[in-house]
Amino acid sequence: MPFFNREENIKQMKAILSGEPNLLWFVYGPINSGKTALLMKVFEELSEEYRVFYVNFRERDVKTVEDLMRVLFRVKVAESQKISEFLKEILKGEARIIEKLGGIPIPENIFDLLFREVKKVEDVFVFLREYFSILKEEGFRPVFVLDEMQTIKEVINVSGKPIIARLFNFLVRLTKETHLCHCLCATSDCLFIEDVYSNARLEGRAKYLLVDDLSKEDAFRIYEEFGFEDKELIWDYIGGKIGDIVGLHEEKKRYPEKEALESMLKNEMARLEGLLEKIEAGNRRFCFEGKEILVDIEKIKEVFLKFREREEISKKEIDPIWRNYLVYENILFYNPMEGTVRPQSRLLWRAIKETVKDLSEKF
Repeated sequence: MPFFNREENIKQMKAILSGEPNLLWFVYGPINSGKTALLMKVFEELSEEYRVFYVNFRERDVKTVEDLMRVLFRVKVAESQKISEFLKEILKGEARIIEKLGGIPIPENIFDLLFREVKKVEDVFVFLREYFSILKEEGFRPVFVLDEMQTIKEVINVSGKPIIARLFNFLVRLTKETHLCHCLCATSDCLFIEDVYSNARLEGRAKYLLVDDLSKEDAFRIYEEFGFEDKELIWDYIGGKIGDIVGLHEEKKRYPEKEALESMLKNEMARLEGLLEKIEAGNRRFCFEGKEILVDIEKIKEVFLKFREREEISKKEIDPIWRNYLVYENILFYNPMEGTVRPQSRLLWRAIKETVKDLSEKF
């Protein structure tokens, strides 16, 4: 995803990282709003004292604690196997963003030991705490970034209990309690944030930074850069969704601007219609609060009708079951900090309104 100037978000993020680690930060926003691109831009501009450890969970299939460890750590053969000497050796040659996808550098013998003792999950946390402590003693400012964390929410430990709450409690210890390391968690799944917040008891220990779609003013500047012509029409179709702006740029290689927008709209409508057909066929089930529920086509139609005139509504206007289902299907974006719900994009909102016009005839 290309990066587009976000001065306010950059300023906020740099302010967060300039102080002492004191809170866990969730970086959240709709799909394709540019969260990861923003993080990378900020990291590139940090001073030499920072060392950023970036892990993207979407790059790997994580179903077990063993999988989790293989994503978190990157085994390296080094002359010294003592962690303090190993870190000094590694930091001499590593870039400020230590590893974008591969994980935290770790000596082979220590990884083998931790992996053999994977049942002792706390040993992993103890090791990481020592790791970041040594970095701080050496004069560095570690930043631990976990991107697309919602993809590991089903991970369980060997006793069958979810490990995610324990992981977040550990991140709180790194920030609020020991002040060793800045910890950032990026996600587009706000149901995940809400669930973690309640289960990990994060009240007073975490804050949230919204990376939203571009404002109209900022979007128009980007339209200009791309050479788009009818800016008002484009705004009506795709708004400030970065992913859709890039998508329109690609579509314009094949179609005139208006036809390109219509092509994108048809694709979104086809996705909605496909989902509704599967629901009507009775083969869509959804797990809500531990219970498997058959998705009700009439309830989904009622939700869509609420967006006929408004792009954003209060969460109180939608039954939590169907709100969660449509968020899970990436149809709606739920902002738990503001208590609002809206389609994931303006293009999707337009598709919903078009679909609503003949819902009663089709279903």
